[in-house]
Amino acid sequence: MNNISFANGSAIFFAALLTLVMPTKGWAHTSLTSSIPANGQAVAEVSQLSLEFGAPLRLMSISLTDAAGKNIALEFKRSVTTQSRFVVPTNAALPASSYQVSWMGMGDDGHKLEGDFSFVVDPNAVTLTASSTAKPEISLFSGLQHPAAKAVLDFHAALKTGDTDAVIRLLASDVVIFEGGGVERSSAEYQSHHMAADIAFLKEMSIESVEHHVVVHGGSALSLARSNVSGVYKGKPIAHTGMETITLQQRNGNWQITHIHWSK
Repeated sequence: MNNISFANGSAIFFAALLTLVMPTKGWAHTSLTSSIPANGQAVAEVSQLSLEFGAPLRLMSISLTDAAGKNIALEFKRSVTTQSRFVVPTNAALPASSYQVSWMGMGDDGHKLEGDFSFVVDPNAVTLTASSTAKPEISLFSGLQHPAAKAVLDFHAALKTGDTDAVIRLLASDVVIFEGGGVERSSAEYQSHHMAADIAFLKEMSIESVEHHVVVHGGSALSLARSNVSGVYKGKPIAHTGMETITLQQRNGNWQITHIHWSK
């Protein structure tokens, strides 16, 4: 009985932390919520574009044109995974002019999204400095285009869809998993204990990404995430926010998860 209770709790802890996994239909139909530069803003210089969406999607295309209608080259590759924030560098600092950005994205359900915004580059525009009293912008998503981040997102998606082979493939054989005060010390132990409960729980839940950062140093990576989970499991309403810490190592050319810490 104690083992069953702990397994259910394990699933609840885990689901609260999954980020950017298979958006629901409501999430997929999202749009641009903010950008840097902001729509209509005058800035002194620009060397990259930042786009933040209300829910994860795949950014399929983005173009930048100046006041004369000339296309400006961007360092952009069509995304293969869904995410909420994209940073697209320009090949060089933009000269003074007005600019328009046009983008097109795709949700996992195939729903096409598109939009545009404009800004002005003016060397005389006022730029906020460190001494400014304005509140600095805080980015809630970063590093999600790295292959190590893809391994984390693939792990989340595999548990959400019940793909047990993919789950085990992405876990290092000696993975250590902390959750709910307990510990599992191998992928085989996780597979024989809490994995089935986690999969069953996630099938009934809706997950909303709140924050996700992936930092890579050589052959090691750290993934930090927050997410909201909601739904009904075995007649019990669920609604809370949780935390996830994942470490990864590159082994034999592949990123594998070596440690997970789930809490709420």
